Amino acid sequence: MIRLNDKGSRVILQTEMEDENAQPKFKRMYIRYNAQKLGFLGGCRPIIGLDGCHLKGRFGGQILSAIARDANDNIFPVAFAVVEQENKDSWVWFLQQFSDDIGDPEQLNLVFISDRQKV
Repeated sequence: MIRLNDKGSRVILQTEMEDENAQPKFKRMYIRYNAQKLGFLGGCRPIIGLDGCHLKGRFGGQILSAIARDANDNIFPVAFAVVEQENKDSWVWFLQQFSDDIGDPEQLNLVFISDRQKV
């Protein structure tokens, strides 16, 4: 639905199968709206803040986010993902999707900031 109503947006839904007869089980989802990409590339500083937070609820998980600062020094959300847990594998997956989506971080001269607590 997002890709139909907001052309240029990107949504990746990753599932896993425990066995061939089971229903697919949610694993991860990456979301970036077209306006986020255009706004980031067109008017934000090339600094990306990375963070994760717990989802308190029935299903649990984590939200991983990439944010920037715009020209007015406001926080600008660039992309986010819902993952099974915050670990090295989920961060690598998120950053790979982000890089494939936004563009090569080295060509864009991006700087990444993270709190690097456990992963």
